[in-house]
Amino acid sequence: MSKNIAIIGGGPAGLMAAEIISAQSGFSVTVFERKPSPARKFLMAGRGGLNLTHSEPWDSFLEKYRDRADVLKKPLQEFSPQSLRNWCDGLGEKTFIGSSGRVFPESFKASPLLRAWLARFGSKVLV
Repeated sequence: MSKNIAIIGGGPAGLMAAEIISAQSGFSVTVFERKPSPARKFLMAGRGGLNLTHSEPWDSFLEKYRDRADVLKKPLQEFSPQSLRNWCDGLGEKTFIGSSGRVFPESFKASPLLRAWLARFGSKVLV
């Protein structure tokens, strides 16, 4: 008997959950999204150049979270700015550090990254 997981919401958090669950558990995952397409806000954010993260040293990066830094330290260590860059690279989207220290995909667009992401986890997305 196969196990199925339903994820409500096709934004980045829902898609990341689908990717992790399908890769690590072997469950069949279906993402349900009420908008006409998944990750619409993600796509809109990429219209002006998709700022993915920052490149500064770890301590400076963590300080940006101020009074929540203690709470966020462990999750940010587990999926660090470099982890995000590696994840993008694994999707075939190289990144670069701009003059501001921010990290962008080489294409400056969200759509190639999203297409590769949706193809990777193989889950169904129902809109």
